[in-house]
Amino acid sequence: MKEKMFMLAATLVMAGTLSLAYAAADADKGKALFESPTLGGGTTGKSCATCHEGGKNLGADLFERQKLSIMGTEKNTIADVVNVCIEKPLGGKAIAPQGAEMQNLIAYMKTLVSTQGK
Repeated sequence: MKEKMFMLAATLVMAGTLSLAYAAADADKGKALFESPTLGGGTTGKSCATCHEGGKNLGADLFERQKLSIMGTEKNTIADVVNVCIEKPLGGKAIAPQGAEMQNLIAYMKTLVSTQGK
């Protein structure tokens, strides 16, 4: 019985470690995605950087807003806004809101917003 409990505890600890590693966003990977015209299977040749080079048009208060407006619609999360851009201007398909790609993109976007006006 003790062996089973130990194995269960070890498995849970390892799963938690993997989850934390997965959850850690990487702004460098996010930058590559931000500049990629194939993000989400994009088909128009555009990337996030096409419209938002250096953080242009993101707004310094992007991560502080309660409601986000984009292309005539209101969204509740940054991930929803990013997916609108992926689907419309980039001509791709939405990516997982909680996935590594989205988390990396958001991490990079935060670096852009934090340097605006400096």
